[in-house]
Amino acid sequence: MRISKVRGVALVSVLLIVALVAALAWRMITQHQLAVAHTRHFLHGGQARHYALAGEEYARQALFADWEDEETRTIDTLLEEWANPDPGASARAGEAGQGRPPRTLRFEDGEVLVTIADLGGRFNLNALAGPESAENLQRLRRLLEGLALDPMLADAWLDWVDEDAELHEFGAEDGEHLMADEPHRAANAPAADASEMLLATPLAAEDWRRLHPHVTALPLGQLAVNVNTAGEEVLASLAPNLVRAEVRALVESEREFDSVETFTADHPAYGASVGTLAVASEFFEVHVRADILGRVSEIVSTLHRDPTTGELRVIRRREDSPPRQQVEEGP
Repeated sequence: MRISKVRGVALVSVLLIVALVAALAWRMITQHQLAVAHTRHFLHGGQARHYALAGEEYARQALFADWEDEETRTIDTLLEEWANPDPGASARAGEAGQGRPPRTLRFEDGEVLVTIADLGGRFNLNALAGPESAENLQRLRRLLEGLALDPMLADAWLDWVDEDAELHEFGAEDGEHLMADEPHRAANAPAADASEMLLATPLAAEDWRRLHPHVTALPLGQLAVNVNTAGEEVLASLAPNLVRAEVRALVESEREFDSVETFTADHPAYGASVGTLAVASEFFEVHVRADILGRVSEIVSTLHRDPTTGELRVIRRREDSPPRQQVEEGP
């Protein structure tokens, strides 16, 4: 009887030990799998980011090649390779490069989409802080009005970027901004990004999405709108007496003006704004989306291309990594 009890205790002890070992083994395996998944997630995320940076470098090379070619060095148009990567696509459509097909670079594990937009075709909001602020204020008002937005928003923006604290008729200085739901002061300096307009004005988010494709904030206090790439709304804001149908016809044409003088000779309505026109650009926006093994990384960079040397440098970069996409795994 005693021997049976001892054997029973021993058997129970063995079973407990086996259960404990099995539980520890299961925990170790689970933790190992989690560690492997976490490492894979981290490595794929880092890989996607590097692919996105490679896409940015690809855009830099395309823009430098455009400058290196003597035939395209002094002008920038929507007919050039950097702006129209698909030879079969129409070179006429698009608002300053918006809505144009991206360059698709495919790899075994994913793809990289690269889009280059000419910021010279947009309205530089910092031009209201420059020497022609009064004239550019009127042009911004016309741009807003053409988009069915309140033209008086331009006055609030002027107060945001000018150096003084003087309140314009429809503007907003510290007194107004400090009473906002999230109190802040007026910048009283050129904007680092066009999105500052959401702070400077009572612009609704949906209205900003309508305005955003037509504006930029460049480190220049002047307008230099590229007439070869600008969209209909921006071009209309520079020639108030021009019929909109004429502006639309201009935008839909294959524009390859080699000088501002040639452009104004063909379109004399822009004569009053000749100082705000250009046929080449220095600033470009590059949007890269890399999707590698289900991990997505996006980069939006602002590049400056030196017109004398062709050197390109990044003056602003915004990175974003959206949540991982759900993908079906095989057995």
